Amino acid sequence: MLIADLSDNCAVYPLLGRCIPSQVSRLMGNGTGQVRDETGKPILLMNSKNQEVNGMEVVKSRKCISVSVVLSFCWIVLLRCCASVMVWTTLILFVALFSFGNYFLIIDFFLLLGTGFCFYRWSVLRKTTEGSNDLEFSLDIASYFRLASTWLALGIIFAILLVIILLILIFLRKRIRVAIAILNEASKAVSTMTSVLFWPILPFILELIVIAQVLFVAISLRTISDPVGTKIMNDDPTVTPGFGDKARNDIREIFQLIPCDPLQNNSAGKACRFLYYGDRKYTIYLQFFNLFMFFWLINFVKSLTQMTLAGTFAEYYFSSHNQKSSSKCPLITSLFRSTFYHTGSLAFGSFLIALLQWLRVTLEYINAKLKKANNPVTNFLLKCLSCCFWLLEKFLRFLNRNAFIMIAIYGQSFCSASRSALSLLARNVVRLFVVDKVTDFILFIGKLVVVSIVGGMAYVYLEGILFKGNDFLSDAFTSNLHYAFVPLGIIILASYLVASLFASVFEMGVDTIFLCFLEDLEKNDGSAERPYYMSKNLMNILGKRNAQLPQVKQAI
Repeated sequence: MLIADLSDNCAVYPLLGRCIPSQVSRLMGNGTGQVRDETGKPILLMNSKNQEVNGMEVVKSRKCISVSVVLSFCWIVLLRCCASVMVWTTLILFVALFSFGNYFLIIDFFLLLGTGFCFYRWSVLRKTTEGSNDLEFSLDIASYFRLASTWLALGIIFAILLVIILLILIFLRKRIRVAIAILNEASKAVSTMTSVLFWPILPFILELIVIAQVLFVAISLRTISDPVGTKIMNDDPTVTPGFGDKARNDIREIFQLIPCDPLQNNSAGKACRFLYYGDRKYTIYLQFFNLFMFFWLINFVKSLTQMTLAGTFAEYYFSSHNQKSSSKCPLITSLFRSTFYHTGSLAFGSFLIALLQWLRVTLEYINAKLKKANNPVTNFLLKCLSCCFWLLEKFLRFLNRNAFIMIAIYGQSFCSASRSALSLLARNVVRLFVVDKVTDFILFIGKLVVVSIVGGMAYVYLEGILFKGNDFLSDAFTSNLHYAFVPLGIIILASYLVASLFASVFEMGVDTIFLCFLEDLEKNDGSAERPYYMSKNLMNILGKRNAQLPQVKQAI
């Protein structure tokens, strides 16, 4: 209902012609922005030492969050310089970890000399488990670690994993080198086109606009309601003496014919008492449609982001022989192509994902409605359907991502690009697995490093540990915060989101260059007519080379 239709039945603060709930008006009743309880008293956040928590320190600590941007960029530059060292170091450390597990087994059960701690641990376990070889079920997990057989099983598992990793390193070393070279190419592309690192800002703004629009529509739909009231009538109406019960019944019947509208200033309104606003039955269907549009628009923005980045990295890869053929601003050019030539493909791909997400939410809604029935068969079927839709959604996301890359390369339709991408990846499934896992692991390590450094710096700053002895520096670089864990958690979360934004750009670059590399390998043969576009490092790894063009001597 609009404010003009409510007279005095509206809340304190109107917004865009709508009523704000009374709970919000109580929180902001004095206009100071303080959080207050139902009695009007201000609510203060206190820690365990009864010290007031200064929430503004979260805003003041934005300097720590900005460090995550610098560190994320430095990590990508570091990948360009020494990606090979970083990948092989992490793999060797991984193998060393399982080697340590196997070594721990040898010390414990074969009485080989080792470190003093491991020998002491083995001797304690041998004494406590002597004579008790029977395994019994226990809810105490620690009891299993007091058995020697538990450590034997763990050692065997470590040994098996160690053998698997060693076999992978031996037989897939060439493909790991290819993955490292592709990581190098992606980091070079990002360093050459630094504008792509700031590209996620525009999709983020578009997503905020979509969220705001959907929330506004949802609130507007929520206000579509009818006033519900009850009629006010005496149980024993006064009648003229002599008419009796028949007159009273006639008055009640006439009263029931008067419509009950508590918002009208007439007999219909005076005969009613307002209770609440009741929803109209069709608004739930409009809310579901609004939810579907939310999924569709959000996925459309994400698809536009992926295709724009794919076009940018594909142009970088295929313009390696002729830099003049590349545009001056490949990111803007790719955005223009994606917006004006491939909107239909973006809309169709995002529609498929949005439909599956909407079906999953609908199933959850139906499951919540059917919980009262407590039917195990129905619950099982709904869970199975939800799981199937979740798997199908994951597959479609993978399909869309690679289809958009093929569209950015060749300008195909969505269905043709999907078919080409699937067939290309199916022929190179081992390379896909190695590149995907190596990239995920390196990006995970990068995000972990950024978050750890930023979190450590934020903790030192908020606690004032570094300059505690120096009064001058302590006043300049020490926070007045008494309780640092809440803003520290917010800073760590913000730094992880920033690192994830950088990582998403780099991951899209790796996927695009990988597909370009596979296309280059299948479509070209290194001849003068069809030269390879890959880097010299990739050609050296694969034993490929381009034919030298004959040099024509000029006549003197």
